[in-house]
Amino acid sequence: MAEFRGRSHVQHLGNAILCRAGASGLRFTRDRALVARMGVDHILAHVRLSGRSRVEAGGAAQDCGPGDICLLDLSRPLAAQSTDYQALTVVLPRGLFGADQAMLDALHGQVIRGASPFGRMLNDHLRALDAHAPGFSERESGAAARATAVLLGAAVSGLPAAERNAQAPDGAPLLLALRRFIEAELASPDLNAETLGRQFGISRSALYRLFVPLGGVAGYIRQRRLARAYRDLAAGDGRGARISEVAYRWGFESPAHFAQAFRFAYGHAPRDVRAQGPAEAAPGRSDRIEAWGDFYDWVLKLAA
Repeated sequence: MAEFRGRSHVQHLGNAILCRAGASGLRFTRDRALVARMGVDHILAHVRLSGRSRVEAGGAAQDCGPGDICLLDLSRPLAAQSTDYQALTVVLPRGLFGADQAMLDALHGQVIRGASPFGRMLNDHLRALDAHAPGFSERESGAAARATAVLLGAAVSGLPAAERNAQAPDGAPLLLALRRFIEAELASPDLNAETLGRQFGISRSALYRLFVPLGGVAGYIRQRRLARAYRDLAAGDGRGARISEVAYRWGFESPAHFAQAFRFAYGHAPRDVRAQGPAEAAPGRSDRIEAWGDFYDWVLKLAA
């Protein structure tokens, strides 16, 4: 196997992160377990300066070449392989997209072609951001990040339907409010379709239609609870809370039910994650990822 080479320069813009990176050819998978372990749900835009990649996300595969801009939702799984490359990447918190947050469900895996007029303009914007960001004041950094979010949101909403891997479901603003409520109430044993219907004044049938792209109401709630449980187990050193405590904390009816759902979602038992500890918990996690701890800490602390 050829030796891997890579180098990156990362700039923190207060409410965004900008990274210029280059590396030899690689292949990686960001599976559901790693998504849960890292706890990052931000939006990433990646513009190729050189090299080619193939990205599998949102149930489809897209090729990305020089000048193309690949958009990814870091709360969802993906896989990619790439030749040797140079690239610019910007990471933005979801809240920075404002009214365009309703479009984020359709964003994952989209590619804005660099040859299109809007793609050329986005290329110019991201390259200028990389060139001038080191001299920005805090206020200027925030303004530049907000402008980048506006441009990316407009790019996604303007893509022809035939070029989209997924459509934002009807009622996307309501769905966004529902998901925020679910996230805040995950530990509540009363969180279910009935509670959501009463809280938002929506019928059961309408609620179910909204959540079809996300695996259904109960499936989505279970997925988010499992992700929280995974993070709790992986953050410990094997001497923390009992698995049963984690199960009940996140609304599972019994440790056995929790273990069954956990194994189905992640391919291994909760005790395996807790026994491995924080440095090894995510499958496929390498020393190279561990060296990026500060980077992920920056991402998690981004605020709109």
